[in-house]
Amino acid sequence: MQVAGITLSNPDRVLYPEQGLTKQDLAAYYNAIAPWMLPHVEGRPLSLVRCPSGTARACFYQKHWSGTIPEALDTVDIKEGSGKEGAYTVVHDAAGLVSLVQHGVLEIHLWGAREDDVDSPDRIIFDLDPSPGVTWARVTEGALRLKTVLEELGLETWIKTTGGKGLHVALPIARRSTWSEVSSFARGVAQTLSEEEPEKYLAEASKAERKGRIFVDWLRNTRGATAIAPWSTRARAGAPISAPIAWKDLPALASGDQYTVENAHALAGKQKQDPWEGMLTSKQHLPAAMLGKLTANGR
Repeated sequence: MQVAGITLSNPDRVLYPEQGLTKQDLAAYYNAIAPWMLPHVEGRPLSLVRCPSGTARACFYQKHWSGTIPEALDTVDIKEGSGKEGAYTVVHDAAGLVSLVQHGVLEIHLWGAREDDVDSPDRIIFDLDPSPGVTWARVTEGALRLKTVLEELGLETWIKTTGGKGLHVALPIARRSTWSEVSSFARGVAQTLSEEEPEKYLAEASKAERKGRIFVDWLRNTRGATAIAPWSTRARAGAPISAPIAWKDLPALASGDQYTVENAHALAGKQKQDPWEGMLTSKQHLPAAMLGKLTANGR
């Protein structure tokens, strides 16, 4: 059995028992969604969640590829904080995505930079992570408030589901800022929400203080941190995906895991064009005045 030129071993292996989705089904999904997914994934260092026997068995997080790299995949060596180099996986085409499926990958996580210059980030991700008991209406309200805060700074954003309980607000930027600047900016924006409405939002990862609030997670915007890729599956019951949507469609969204492998094609057909299309050509710059203020305040 081949998909996108990749030979699948055990194509009938069930990866998502609740839906009976097999390795062949998942390979077909990635091959079909590749035209929309690849522009946001190709050429970026990846971290992976691998579940060789599906979600019913053990999964593991893989930061570096070990062993022989499959022909359809590539790697980029990146020097890390320890001073050592690690080989990160990179995909360039549909065959690469299907090759990940062949090797048991159920989640694809992206760097916020490209392989040709990993020290020049080109996107910022805010993860709205609600504590138990926070309603979905509050999560969507938080996303819209974050959108407004960034619009007031002259910045345009895009949104997607996480395939879990939250939402990601994505901010593309020109590759002219450092990781330190990007991290400070993201933290400053999160703290703005927290200071405006401390009963609703939290900018620090404190489990003790999260009850009833949404953690505006800015920590994905540091060198080496990752976020789930647009259109990636999640290693969770129901085969949910992280689905890009248009802001105008947010009010009709019922949950962060509403879209799955089984209804992704219907979503893509309904949208007719990539709701994140404009993100790829955006050349926004972080406001110099805000960066200076954050630096002065030690953020």
